[in-house]
Amino acid sequence: MAATRKDPRAPASLATPWEPTSSGRENRIVPLYHQIEHLIRHRVAKNEYPPGSQIASEHELCRELKVSRITVREALRELVREGLLVKVQGKGTFVSPDAAATLPPIKYTGALEDVYERVLRLNVVDVEISRVPVPAMVRHRLSLPPEETELTCIKRLRHVGDEPFSFTVNFLPVSIGDRIRKADLYTTPLMRILEDEMQIPIVRALETVEAAPSDPEVSSRLRVPVLYPVMHVTRTMFTEEDKPFEVVETFYRADKYKYSVSLTRVHRDGKRTWSHETPESV
Repeated sequence: MAATRKDPRAPASLATPWEPTSSGRENRIVPLYHQIEHLIRHRVAKNEYPPGSQIASEHELCRELKVSRITVREALRELVREGLLVKVQGKGTFVSPDAAATLPPIKYTGALEDVYERVLRLNVVDVEISRVPVPAMVRHRLSLPPEETELTCIKRLRHVGDEPFSFTVNFLPVSIGDRIRKADLYTTPLMRILEDEMQIPIVRALETVEAAPSDPEVSSRLRVPVLYPVMHVTRTMFTEEDKPFEVVETFYRADKYKYSVSLTRVHRDGKRTWSHETPESV
């Protein structure tokens, strides 16, 4: 029986160190050439391939990633089409001199002020406000009683330049959400509106950071394939008397988000350990 030529767009797993294949589910859905596109975008974003530089050859990429040349060519063709790469006949493939710069590393010390710094460096390009049934996760985090059936849901898409960077979903009590003006959210961080305009004291936040597969809505907003890994940050905000009043979910494109924490080696309780307090010199 004659061998069938493999379609580079067909879903497949990529057995390389940068793409684990233990479950295989995500890789069967994300086309192989698309995974290579993401890897090259990541290398450009991390400045491993600086603007104007020549990237690895097709042969080198095939050998490194253990894929066929036709698959590599399909990935490069897509990146050339979108303008990230430039192909020069007889010389190779180069990163466009106009490749978008990534957001500089953002200092994070655990203080709520760092949240301001993050959002002020981004452009809000889309805002939606609606009432939604209370999700189970939010009900649990806010300790809501059964009779509370609706919350205000605020969705915002932020860009760095012309590229999606983050998609944020806020859940607030309707009594607070009904007072928020959509137009204000294009220019003012929601936390500043809550604290300064509504005089709601925010005393602390509990934040978790994890990798998560993107669902169809997140994929569409951030322009990544469905089930592609994104950085998922969930934050519960607390007001006076340690009462939780807001849940914030933010999804970041993994090729554009960098989470930096300053750690200091200290003595505590007779042992050496790490502290995330930022030194004065930072």
